[in-house]
Amino acid sequence: MRNFDLSQIETLDDVPRSHWVAIGNKLGGVGVVVAILRGKKSVKVEDAVKLLFDRHGRRIPEGLQANVCDANRSFRLDQPKLEAAVDYANRIMRLHGCLGVDTEVTAEQFKAETERLLALIRDNSQIANIAKGFWLPVVMPRLTTDDLGTGLEQYLRGVGKSYAETSERSFCNHHQGALAGAVSVVAGSRHERLVKRLKQGPVMGIHFPSPLQGFSVDASRKQMSTLPEGFILSGLDTSIAMAMYPDILARDFNTPGLDLAAFGWQSADYSLDFRAYDGELGFGSTGDLAGASGSYSGGLLFLG
Repeated sequence: MRNFDLSQIETLDDVPRSHWVAIGNKLGGVGVVVAILRGKKSVKVEDAVKLLFDRHGRRIPEGLQANVCDANRSFRLDQPKLEAAVDYANRIMRLHGCLGVDTEVTAEQFKAETERLLALIRDNSQIANIAKGFWLPVVMPRLTTDDLGTGLEQYLRGVGKSYAETSERSFCNHHQGALAGAVSVVAGSRHERLVKRLKQGPVMGIHFPSPLQGFSVDASRKQMSTLPEGFILSGLDTSIAMAMYPDILARDFNTPGLDLAAFGWQSADYSLDFRAYDGELGFGSTGDLAGASGSYSGGLLFLG
């Protein structure tokens, strides 16, 4: 079919025969077209929707120059039971206990906000598939410091305490004492929006740990320009999720490593991550921002 300037079409008479044939083929062929003309079939016209996530909840990579590889399905997460208010209460109590804070968020409030946010996602056909993947509701306490590294250190101490209650393995912060003044938000990640809200008070959201499994840190960062405004690239929320769900996110070696792709550490050439090993849960850094691994994933936070 020759290229045709669609701006030239003002009436149906202007549509070339080849285009009418193409439309007929899209409808299902001549038999379907005849049935439509006889009133035996009908046609429903809808705007085409470009899906952003596949049926597993993974971001569909498209037109990327940054590195992406297939997700290694041997590294997986198991969705926890989150049905009754008591399920939400248990996670809130774990957070309060390990951080020594009280967000004043009730289990009923937490459950209701989670259901509201999930409904927003599922009602949007473009992003609905992400909820078919793995998701975790999180409550993030008010941020009481202006320095992200200091705040992250506080959260990591909570991760260590929470992890010790669920595992015989140890938690090692390989950058203990080296985060204050050294952590920054990457431009374009939208994470500064979360930081601003956290300085005002607790924030509830839905953390998706693994929709970017197999994406390099660079590729994870480039997703934000094509995702709806309700999504934020993960950083602080990953640490909170780890504190609330250590039994899920660091179950064993075969849980994905988690990139905190929204953060730079010391310089733009380094970022931070969690990784569960056979002997420990480690918090460290990576300088290979362009490298893609099927066992690592950046996370997304949905705030609606």
